[in-house]
Amino acid sequence: MTPKPATHVKGPFRRTPLAIVTLLAATAAGVSFAGCSSPPIQGKLDGTLQAVGGPGETGPRALSGQVTFHGSTGHIATLGLTASGRFSANLPVGTYTVTGRSPQFEGGAGACQASGPVTVTTGATARVDVDCLES
Repeated sequence: MTPKPATHVKGPFRRTPLAIVTLLAATAAGVSFAGCSSPPIQGKLDGTLQAVGGPGETGPRALSGQVTFHGSTGHIATLGLTASGRFSANLPVGTYTVTGRSPQFEGGAGACQASGPVTVTTGATARVDVDCLES
């Protein structure tokens, strides 16, 4: 006995109306993928981590340690600093709060901070001092 050629496929397959396929394609076209987006526009932020105040108030004193940048989306980056206390960072354009810590200030347990938020813009270098207030 010879088997008959298949003229009908059985299974869970159904025809999808053309309108649904078109809608799915249009929706997918509006989706951007993280790997395909262009890099964020950046600006530059320079500053120092320094001790201020204290007995005799001899002026700012550079500290080693680290500074952390917090943007509107949260933690952006942390930089380690040498004894000069100076830092320079290229960051996405936006507004940041900048905090710091130094083993030379309260054994690294004391929090240091800039006096207020700093705005990074394209084509300009913003400047900030992160102060560790000594008593």
